[in-house]
Amino acid sequence: MSARSNPSLPPRPGDVVLTWWVPATIALLVVNDHVLKAAWPGLVTGKLSDLCGLAFFPVLLASAWELVSRALVRPRAAVAVVVVTGLVFTATKTLPDAAHAWGSVLGLLQWPVRALWHGGVPLVAARVVVDPTDLLTLPVLWLPLARLRARASLSARRISK
Repeated sequence: MSARSNPSLPPRPGDVVLTWWVPATIALLVVNDHVLKAAWPGLVTGKLSDLCGLAFFPVLLASAWELVSRALVRPRAAVAVVVVTGLVFTATKTLPDAAHAWGSVLGLLQWPVRALWHGGVPLVAARVVVDPTDLLTLPVLWLPLARLRARASLSARRISK
């Protein structure tokens, strides 16, 4: 089924990011990180960010790939995107050097928004906490895996017709 409102239309590169739960998890992540964690720091708000990020990031990555390549993600690529997301997440949650590197990448990605919102702000690495208990959130990767594989199978069937 397409992420767009008319499922009879063929999927287009990048439109899987429009699946209803992708923008919802991005919005929840932003609200959690900028409002809820400050009001109620703790286990629930800490794990909620990880769950949201793991749910939407593989879909965002696959959509970016589709837009660059102008082709829909294939079944093996769908699995690869989810596996790479899980491996990078595992590394950042267990290895201090990986956490620092990921914090630098996130800081770079966040800088344009912070600069527009707050004016001339310096480039600062995001805080990434090494916490092996966050690996308990890895099973949520089944959600983007299922969505991406279903989309890849649908597009493969349409191509073979």
